[in-house]
Amino acid sequence: MGISWSTMLRVFEPKTKGRLEDEILRNLADVFESREKYIEYHTAFCEWGMKNIKQNKRFPSDKASYGQIAKTLDVTLKVAIYYCHLPDCETSKRICQWLNAAVDTNMMSDLQEAFHPEPPLPTSMKEVNKSAYDKIQSLVRESMKLERYDNPLQWEDIHYKEANE
Repeated sequence: MGISWSTMLRVFEPKTKGRLEDEILRNLADVFESREKYIEYHTAFCEWGMKNIKQNKRFPSDKASYGQIAKTLDVTLKVAIYYCHLPDCETSKRICQWLNAAVDTNMMSDLQEAFHPEPPLPTSMKEVNKSAYDKIQSLVRESMKLERYDNPLQWEDIHYKEANE
């Protein structure tokens, strides 16, 4: 269910959804073990996606970027864990602390304006590599502290609405 919420599917080749679902489920149990296991799972999934997922022919490049794959996974995990409370409410609450926010282009622009990082953040998800992704997530956590959000997913819900109005 979670992957269907991701607007990133439109940038991938047709029939990619099933491949993404299979890969997400392959080691999903790792997400529930520890923050370290989640980070390993997330990184491995994004690396797999960059090698195995192609963009829709409407887009100029062949392969999906780290940012496009990460956003797809981030939205999927948000729906499954934050909204659906998988695998159970107590575990979900604990896990939400370490999940990453699914940041879009408008939200990146807002983070750039608020924090002025150098080098500047990319202007599209296609340009987001692992280094830029880690910087974006770091800025989200900085913003969370300033605004007193409990987890990145609360931050994302509010900032997505603000950035896209």
